[in-house]
Amino acid sequence: MPRDSRLWRVPRLWPGGECFILGGGPSLKDVDMSRLKGHRVIAVNNAFKLADWIDVMFFGDPRWLKNHGIKQGILKFAGLKVTTREEHLDKPWIKVVKRRVQPAGGISRDPGILVWNISSGACAIGLARHFGVKRIVLLGFDMRKVDGKTNWHDDYGVPKKFQFNPYSRFLKPFDGIAKDLNRQNVECVNATPDSALDVFPKLSLDEVLC
Repeated sequence: MPRDSRLWRVPRLWPGGECFILGGGPSLKDVDMSRLKGHRVIAVNNAFKLADWIDVMFFGDPRWLKNHGIKQGILKFAGLKVTTREEHLDKPWIKVVKRRVQPAGGISRDPGILVWNISSGACAIGLARHFGVKRIVLLGFDMRKVDGKTNWHDDYGVPKKFQFNPYSRFLKPFDGIAKDLNRQNVECVNATPDSALDVFPKLSLDEVLC
């Protein structure tokens, strides 16, 4: 089947640079976003709301755009809007990248493909790589509940999938992600306090920004 011409091939917008990826974990509410101004930032899901200067917002959950009543906020967002959901190919204001589901756990070298890696946060690492960065910093990648919360906000309520512990599943692709980043000479550090994700070196935000 020929490739749909509406699908986006990610350009190398930030060659050799650094970027921060904002996940959805509870620790993100404690991050002073003003410290990231001037840095390249990809916001996953609702994290685009945290600053009007964020470069990119990314989502991969098919229900996210519909269920959380934030379409108007996204339309006002000035940065790039990117997804892997092909049902949004009819929306010219969203860039849609081809999703690869299997095998999970890795980073595609093809800028026209993003490996899903089970979660939007994990998938966004591949997007950063396609932008050409050489260093990725993760924030809000708790990969665990913190004080009973799964997100830095309460917009989602308590999804059924979080009534059990989904994090063992979410963590599985990261070994493959780490190996591929290493092969591609891309550094990734986790600046999320007390994160359950331990395949990347852990640094505080102060250490990252020093």
